[in-house]
Amino acid sequence: MKIYAAYIVLDLLVGALIVTIALQATSRYRRHRTREIDVIPPEFEKTDEVSIDPTTGIRMVVWYNKKTGQRLYVPESKHR
Repeated sequence: MKIYAAYIVLDLLVGALIVTIALQATSRYRRHRTREIDVIPPEFEKTDEVSIDPTTGIRMVVWYNKKTGQRLYVPESKHR
């Protein structure tokens, strides 16, 4: 009987660890995704593309890096 209780406790601890790791990973991703850019790196070029963020309603200007294909979405009021 004690062995079964030990397995249950172990399962609960492993489950709690998995949930904790998942929550931390998603919060890090969300922080990275929503951070604002103060200075646009020199390798990025401004495009003519402008979009409106559906969650905030803010107009976003798209900056593109030809070498990596990375795109930055910068609020229109902050672009250079």
